[in-house]
Amino acid sequence: MSTPPRKLIWSLLLLAVSSQFTAALAEPLACDDGIKQAFHPDENTSVVAVRLVKKGEELRAPDAPTPVTAVADLCLVKLLVGPGVTAEKDKSARSYSEGIGIEVWLPTPANWNERIRNYGGGGWVGGGHRYADKIGSKVPAIVNANVGYASGTTDAGQPWYQDGSFTFLSDGKVNAEALRSFSVGAMVEQAVKTKALVNLYYGKAPKFAYYDGHSQGGRQGMKIAQDFPELYDGYLIAQPALNIARFGTASIYPQIVMKTELGITAVNKDQAAAFASKVDAANKRAVATCDKAGLGFLLDPFACDYDPARDAAALCAGEAGTGVTGSSNDAATCMSASEARALGKIWHGATRDGSVDTAQTRDARSGKSLGNNQLWWTFTRGTAITSLIKSASTDSLALALQDVRYAADASATSSIPIANGSTSVRNKWLELDYAGVADAVDKNVSLQPTLFAGLATDKADLAKLRDLGRKVIVWSGLADDAIPPAGNVNYHERVVAAMGGHAEVQKFLRMYLLPGVAHSSQGRAYAAGGRNDAVPLPKLPGNANQKPAREQDQFFSALTDWVERGVAPEEIMLVSRDNTVSYPACVYPLMTTWNGSGPATQPSSFSCR
Repeated sequence: MSTPPRKLIWSLLLLAVSSQFTAALAEPLACDDGIKQAFHPDENTSVVAVRLVKKGEELRAPDAPTPVTAVADLCLVKLLVGPGVTAEKDKSARSYSEGIGIEVWLPTPANWNERIRNYGGGGWVGGGHRYADKIGSKVPAIVNANVGYASGTTDAGQPWYQDGSFTFLSDGKVNAEALRSFSVGAMVEQAVKTKALVNLYYGKAPKFAYYDGHSQGGRQGMKIAQDFPELYDGYLIAQPALNIARFGTASIYPQIVMKTELGITAVNKDQAAAFASKVDAANKRAVATCDKAGLGFLLDPFACDYDPARDAAALCAGEAGTGVTGSSNDAATCMSASEARALGKIWHGATRDGSVDTAQTRDARSGKSLGNNQLWWTFTRGTAITSLIKSASTDSLALALQDVRYAADASATSSIPIANGSTSVRNKWLELDYAGVADAVDKNVSLQPTLFAGLATDKADLAKLRDLGRKVIVWSGLADDAIPPAGNVNYHERVVAAMGGHAEVQKFLRMYLLPGVAHSSQGRAYAAGGRNDAVPLPKLPGNANQKPAREQDQFFSALTDWVERGVAPEEIMLVSRDNTVSYPACVYPLMTTWNGSGPATQPSSFSCR
């Protein structure tokens, strides 16, 4: 099959940029407007601003509750790469964009470690990258620059932070141009332009280039690893939003279960909040039932099959469950039989007809194989899912059906509602049944190669990455409350099947599954009983870790050892924030396992198996 024209253009651009700036090395540039005159990688790229950040200056990132302090001088260069969204003529529409905004943070030549560590975005990305008076980059990117890396970030082609409105043109049609940038184009530009600017600014090429991204940023990095692996030497991929066509669309399923089984949805705020409280109580009972080590969270939540319909203490007194009769008199937490069945359906995962496979195995829950009628996996027991009860997630659904009317309005979602002037109608998702959700998932999957530019990011053939000698580390939290971890296990299993088995894959790709870890680029725990500080977490750059030494940047340090020294990562020791629990994170398919004896706080009581 011939190379797609757009992909060929990017490849040629990379070649031209590389040859242009590595052929003749020069003296480092000053951090001033001279960069505007000197940097002209192509006719579509302009330098928006150059800003000297002085040591001690406080920087306000869009995801920062507190400022990030510059620990040394930095040079911030802001770029805009056109041509943007040519289909949108209304400049007031959120689908209008003049191109891709990029920020590059450059340590002074004396402080540069001769490496690039580009950082990904999150959610619908966006941000202030293209504006001279704003900062678009998230906290870890700035921290990475603080410790010596040149660090580039991108708004993925649109400036509206965490707002999916850009995905629809003002006439109500899907914004295919923007989705091409969002899916892959912006990350290619980020890699190419960062490298070109680094070569120019420092007068020499970097020794190594790395990608580091979480969530949507993880998906962005994996997309490059799949299609353009030559752009980086190593990839750190955290809790990636792979398979977004499936899990994103199916995320409306809990609302359809509630509507069908209980006659309520997120629109019924009081009833939804009451049900959410009962779900939270049942989740705590699930952890108490399956937590053999007594940690307060689950080492292997895939093995937990707790069913509130079979738990008399979870059911309200007199309710007829499955083989039991309810005994609880706590009206705030006990469940009716119908509520217990509804939670069972939600925990099972979306199916085409609302059915539940009562014989579902651990392997089936873990992502190794979909069950009969199953659309995708859901969140594990031991994960906080009450937000899915109280808020409707509809962005992917509306895109799949190419109809903004299916998006939720502010009465039904806690996310930023999609703004679009083509129609004022919203909440058409309330008309869906189980079959309607299945139809939407199927449509989203079928449209991936064309309208959505492969946003799913699920290509299993990584031969090019392997043959180039590139390395990838992936980690996912087993209490992830935004992206079902079983979906990422499924992708890994598909890579293993396509690339010759676990031993062969581990030569270039290794994955870790982290118990009790919820969704966060900087480490966030969830323990059902509330003892979050007792959950071992990886040490990651961020607000609480603004000057990370090597041992405080665990996964990335493991990646650089693999790339630069040939030392493949094995067990990585995690410690809880209160220093009471420690155990190894394991290379998949091995799992962190309590040995069944000894205090469940010491590394000696755990093994990888």
